[in-house]
Amino acid sequence: MITKNLHFWDRIMRGVIGVAVTGFALFNGDMLNEPILEILLGIFGILNLISLSTGWCPVYALTGINTHPDSNKRS
Repeated sequence: MITKNLHFWDRIMRGVIGVAVTGFALFNGDMLNEPILEILLGIFGILNLISLSTGWCPVYALTGINTHPDSNKRS
């Protein structure tokens, strides 16, 4: 099982960013004329939405960052 490493507010920010960036990538109209950039923005937005739903960030895991309050309690 994946151990959560995101605080509630990190998850909220990722949700807002994920929805905004994914929506922009999908519905940008003629603002972007680079399909590769649109795809990269879409992937970035979707990864943020996955982090929102799971509470786990792979970048945080690789760098040892943990903002989840239950994980930071000292016994």
